[in-house]
Amino acid sequence: MRRSLAGRALAAVVASWPHVTLGGEIPGLPPSLPPHLERDFEFTFSNDFLGSGGSVDDFRTQQIIASAEISERWLAVFDHSILTFDILNLDNEPESARVDQMSASLGYRFINNDRGGRIDRVVAGFGLRGAGAFGGDRMQNGFHRLTGSTIKDLRYVGSSTLDATAWVDANHYRVVRDTGAPGLLSGWRRGVWLRAGSALTTLGQWDNTAMVVGMASRPSLDLWVGLRGDWRDGYDDIVLRETAEAEEDISIVLGARFGALVFETVQKLDNDASYGQLRLVSSGRRGIAGAAGEQQFGFELAFTLPDIQMRIAGKYPTRVLAARGSRWRESVLVAASYGEPQFENDSSLFVRTRQYELGLELELPWRGGRNGLSSYVTATGGWRQQSMIAASDLQERRSASVGRAVLSLGAGVRIDAAGAAQGWRLRIQTGVLGTFPFSDAEVELDGTTFGVQDSAVNVLIGFVLDFV
Repeated sequence: MRRSLAGRALAAVVASWPHVTLGGEIPGLPPSLPPHLERDFEFTFSNDFLGSGGSVDDFRTQQIIASAEISERWLAVFDHSILTFDILNLDNEPESARVDQMSASLGYRFINNDRGGRIDRVVAGFGLRGAGAFGGDRMQNGFHRLTGSTIKDLRYVGSSTLDATAWVDANHYRVVRDTGAPGLLSGWRRGVWLRAGSALTTLGQWDNTAMVVGMASRPSLDLWVGLRGDWRDGYDDIVLRETAEAEEDISIVLGARFGALVFETVQKLDNDASYGQLRLVSSGRRGIAGAAGEQQFGFELAFTLPDIQMRIAGKYPTRVLAARGSRWRESVLVAASYGEPQFENDSSLFVRTRQYELGLELELPWRGGRNGLSSYVTATGGWRQQSMIAASDLQERRSASVGRAVLSLGAGVRIDAAGAAQGWRLRIQTGVLGTFPFSDAEVELDGTTFGVQDSAVNVLIGFVLDFV
């Protein structure tokens, strides 16, 4: 049943409607961000778990984008997208298919003008974009198990491809100079933001976007609303083609920034494609204020990919290995993880996993690094409990649970998403986390023996809230 535009747009904003379909940006281009906001590092996440799942779950259903400035002019962008589509075969019977997209690109900012009330930024770049099976089924179903959504049993279609890309992204922002008469927006800075982007691949795929929005801003707060148009061409694969057609349309854009946190929804006017985004942005305008003060306690929330688990950790400063006066920051780390990652490529089997850890973390701030940039390493020991689950539409069956002692080793980087304010600071975290049990195990389910307690290395993405 078709929902009203107002209902669907509101759903994406508050992330609480049960039938939202999410998608995303053009793969390889930097995500759209108001040009008056600097972007040293940005992490963008789109997924239907931001709502509560639902019956419509097609097109660009999940997208992860990481972008970072690697110098004053150069930036890097990495993108992973999961695309799905329900189709009919030649006998008019339902079939389902999926494909993943991955892209990596470099961009050079050759226009970067900031003249107070007017900002012009133009970035051109190049990179690679591939389509194929890149773990999207494990990631999507792992998130769905974590949030209680419906499992997507889809087959990968088409052949793997890899092509070169060239792209350009242009942004213009101008403050509206008016009398500032009293009213609803009294005390707000008002402006107009224009954006246009285009990406062309060696396979003949051509993606274009254009946007015009009105903005209202105050310190640490931005609101925007406007229109966006997207055009796609050159797609042959069934899933890519249907996704491209669904993403072609005029859309309503609604966005809000609260400090380092950005929410945005783009609602198509004439089809089922829409997307909502949650972002963490580290801005150079915060300087290195976040590095001030001694940490008293830290809280970490992160996810591991492609074996989806949620990890919660608490940290307390100690001096076991690091000498007093050392640049190394040391903490006792207590962590707990939970998830039900998909078992290999079988979307009907999952590994229920609980893990508890205790150990140490060492963190080293970078000399001269902006935004409290630092590296960290962790070493913990603990206990992991695992069981197999066979899930179907009718019932779930679970094997006996087995536990093993494990060693976990992690490493990565952190960067301030917000400077120190009233005794706290928020930091973006990304790295790798390896878990190594001291022995493997086997469990039996429905007369079949499965191996569990295997070693795994995953990407870890999340944030750290420090109290200083």
